[in-house]
Amino acid sequence: MLELLRRHGRRLALVAGVLTLTAAVVAGTGYWLWQRDPVGDQATSGAFPERTVPQLRNGVFVGTSKEDADAFQQWLGGDVDLVVDFSTRETWEDISDPDYMLQTWKGSGYRPVYSVALLPTGDSSATVQRGATGEYDEHYRELAQNLVKAGQPRAVLRLGWEFNLESSRWATPDQDAFIAYWKQIVDTMRSVEGQHFEFDWNPNNGKNKFDAVKYYPGNDYVDYIGVDAYDVSYAWRTYPYPGDCDSDCRLERQRRSWERAIYGGKRGLEFWSDFARHRGKPMSLPEWGLWERQDGHGGGLDVWYLQKMGEFIADPDNGVAYQAYFEFNGDDGPHKLMTTYQDAKETFRGLFAD
Repeated sequence: MLELLRRHGRRLALVAGVLTLTAAVVAGTGYWLWQRDPVGDQATSGAFPERTVPQLRNGVFVGTSKEDADAFQQWLGGDVDLVVDFSTRETWEDISDPDYMLQTWKGSGYRPVYSVALLPTGDSSATVQRGATGEYDEHYRELAQNLVKAGQPRAVLRLGWEFNLESSRWATPDQDAFIAYWKQIVDTMRSVEGQHFEFDWNPNNGKNKFDAVKYYPGNDYVDYIGVDAYDVSYAWRTYPYPGDCDSDCRLERQRRSWERAIYGGKRGLEFWSDFARHRGKPMSLPEWGLWERQDGHGGGLDVWYLQKMGEFIADPDNGVAYQAYFEFNGDDGPHKLMTTYQDAKETFRGLFAD
């Protein structure tokens, strides 16, 4: 009898172990699918929505300067169709009436892609939660009116770009408030007579504190799903380059950066391409570029990154409507192809010149 109980106990322990292992596999698979599922909590069934991808093509950020945009176009040897720009944003007036910027691009021949702040940097009392109630609608109504008045009713607007970065002025853990505020702004600006604006929902690429997927306001309020995707990686054995890293070593790390962080990874370009496809929306790349970062986590002169970005943009399955290279050197490091990374000129021109 005792031996029977022992055998029975071993059998029960074996069954329990199998069930525990099965549960762990199922749970792990479910977790992995949740991480990789581009639909997330807004899942749809059946076929993907149809999407039309307008060919807005090449863009650039050079600062608020038509002359610099013209110079970049001449250097490229091909058409530049759009310019990305940022207004000052210290006050609500800076946001609602950026006259100097609107006048710069008025009649320039470039279609503007404006980065529109959700909150002024100089007013700490302004919050996303208050914006969600409609308290700030008047500022965006004025902005819309000024855009139409300046002959730019077809501007593309990057509302609250890179909102998923912890350092963003309008970063918030309150997903519902962010979505409500986004909708308030879009409804307000669309109500202005003569406008034909398009709205670019634009997170930063890669893993960040706030998961951008949870902040998507819905297809009715988005025209483009934009992703800022610089040559930056914190993945293991990517950047910084070790001190004795030769050309083969650099290329190996650049490839690994693309595969594990920029294109691959939980929130890389591969993920965002699927995310946009599931929603029937075209993609955009409003900011991207080479980067020699002060913390060492940029690839610097990285022809591999340029080539892979060119392939991603050219692949019709990714539905990229426009791309804009960040042709600007700032305090956080250089990006400019025309001066800093001249050795990449022919690669870039081969990808994007007509």
